[in-house]
Amino acid sequence: MRAVVLALALASCAAPAPVDPMAPLQPLLGCWRGTFEGQPNIYDERCFERLGAHVADVHTVQPTTYSGETTYHWDDAQHEIVWAYAASDGGRSNGVLTPEAGRLVFPPHTYRGPDGAELRLRSVWTIEGERFSTVSERFENGAWVALMRIDYERASESE
Repeated sequence: MRAVVLALALASCAAPAPVDPMAPLQPLLGCWRGTFEGQPNIYDERCFERLGAHVADVHTVQPTTYSGETTYHWDDAQHEIVWAYAASDGGRSNGVLTPEAGRLVFPPHTYRGPDGAELRLRSVWTIEGERFSTVSERFENGAWVALMRIDYERASESE
């Protein structure tokens, strides 16, 4: 019996540390500058930072006044990363984030604009080292159609 208790005690000491459920967002920490496909004079400045167990993502679309903030956290009940977005114009949305190899998938979710109008959206972010891209679609007339693509590069410290 003592041998069994000792073996269990040793096994519990050797157990690996829990994996950080927010690790899929780790490559994005820091600041980025993204260009909108087909719109060379509009760009998105975006910064990700850890807030304890959460990740905050703040962005500003230049040269406009539009900005927003997304907060990501691990939901123990759902066993997935959930997020909440608030836009400077009063728009908002909530959803889940599904990490895949080199990608972050944002399944269909509803964006509610400041006037109450709703859009059904989905996105895929592809991470490739010091670059990442976002491809977003909206559901319109029974089909998914392209909404926008933004290609980001890591911002230098002087930006």
